[in-house]
Amino acid sequence: MAEVAISRAERWRGVAAATGCISIVGLMTGLVWPLLALRLDAQGVPSRLIGLNSSVHALAIVAGSLIAPRLVGRLGLVNTLYACIAAAVAALLLLPLFPNVYAWFPIRFALGAATSTIFVAGETWIIHVAPPERRGRIVGIFGFVWAACFAAGPLVIGLTGIAGWTPFVVAVGIALLGALPLPLAQGGAISLAPVGRIDIRRLIRAGPATLLAVFLLAVFDSVNDSFLPLYGLRSGLGEPAAVTVLTVVLAGTTVVQVPIGWLADHVDRRRLLIAIPMGSVLMLALLPFAIASPWLLWPVALLYGCTIGSLWAVSLILVGERYRGADVAAANMARGVLYGLGAFAGPALAGFAFELWMPHGALAVIALVALLFLPVAVFGERDRPQMQA
Repeated sequence: MAEVAISRAERWRGVAAATGCISIVGLMTGLVWPLLALRLDAQGVPSRLIGLNSSVHALAIVAGSLIAPRLVGRLGLVNTLYACIAAAVAALLLLPLFPNVYAWFPIRFALGAATSTIFVAGETWIIHVAPPERRGRIVGIFGFVWAACFAAGPLVIGLTGIAGWTPFVVAVGIALLGALPLPLAQGGAISLAPVGRIDIRRLIRAGPATLLAVFLLAVFDSVNDSFLPLYGLRSGLGEPAAVTVLTVVLAGTTVVQVPIGWLADHVDRRRLLIAIPMGSVLMLALLPFAIASPWLLWPVALLYGCTIGSLWAVSLILVGERYRGADVAAANMARGVLYGLGAFAGPALAGFAFELWMPHGALAVIALVALLFLPVAVFGERDRPQMQA
């Protein structure tokens, strides 16, 4: 990491450029993930194969997370983001050209690698330029904008439908818009030296729950995006209502960002990591009963989304607290790897569980992973020293 002094104005331009780019790409991702699951389901593809197809996208997140710091070190931060946006556009155009589940495996891998590289690079950018005393609020604002865009993705499906080229052309247009905020950086882009081999065990020892929370988050995100609309359909909801359930969950991840960022600046963040998965399990337990009543379904879905969004924000804020210097980039790389592994395992397990216990199996997988995370959150973060560069 090259430590270069940047002015206050450059810091805010860097935050604005990174937030804008990542959030617009998040809108595209929020559209594409459920779109592909619904499209495959309409083709009669079995649930387990849909889950495996989503999991390949997740493996690409691992690859993208590993190469992101190396690309940034070689090409520069902004040039890396431009290159990854171009790669994502190419992958999006290939999807409707080859509308076959097996052809989509390598295409989704390329798309996932490009988008994850954008996200890892952008998160590292924001963490470095955010002042420590305002990090929670800045992450909260970033999370709010990103989550709002991601949550709007499924709504686009309601306008475009799932058939033909239209949703993919719209996704391409959105991805291209992600390049527009980058010229705003104007000196606010940090300089990263290439990161070599990382010792994930050393990073996890410094903040086990901080990093492993991202694995849990990946299970939440990937299973919800791929299976929550299908859960709604199998539970008796129509297609618009089933997609709306996911939208309401994503709305919860959006509205919680600024409040949880403020709260994380004022309370023990480790205790928040304990309370969040407990709240998620409670909402998951209520969801099967709430699905029959709109008066209960929408509040439960919203609160469930709030727990998911809180997990992401608190985890990222803790990265800035636990790690220093070059270890921030290494920790974000590790977070990306763990996110990819969770996003791979989640849909693969949920696909089988969905068929074994229709339609509740997918939700059971999420709840089980959340319960397994709790001991790590309770015992894993006690008296951990900060890592120095």
